[in-house]
Order: sequence, then structure tokens, then C-alpha cells
Amino acid sequence: MNEKRVLQLLKNREIKKQKGASMIEYALVIAGVAVVAFVLFGGTDGGTVGTAITGAVEDAVGQIQPAAPAQ
Repeated sequence: MNEKRVLQLLKNREIKKQKGASMIEYALVIAGVAVVAFVLFGGTDGGTVGTAITGAVEDAVGQIQPAAPAQ
């Protein structure tokens, strides 16, 4: 093998390593986003944001619905 071919093989190997590292980094970011989303929106109680949204919607609906007529 000549020097040019060896350098090309080494360069290709480095590019493959970088691609693999990038994929792992993306997977870690996605996992982190999923955990944050679960904490904010998920869980058995709806999460902190889910609970706040539910409360706000229930308050708005309560203000829109007319009071029951007195009899």
C-alpha cells in the first residue's frame, strides 16, 4: 500500500468513529428530552404542567358555564 491509500483509510476510520459518537450523543439528548417531558407532562398525576393545564381549563369551563337556575 502506498502512503496516500493508508492516509485515506485512516481518515475514513476517523469519520466512522465521529459518526458513531454523534449517534450516541443524539440518543442521549433524546433520552434526556424524554425524561424531562415525562416529568413535566406524564406520570400518574399528569405531571406539573399537565396538572396546571388541567386546572386552568377546569377554571375556564367553570366560568363559562352558566349557574344553575334557582327554582
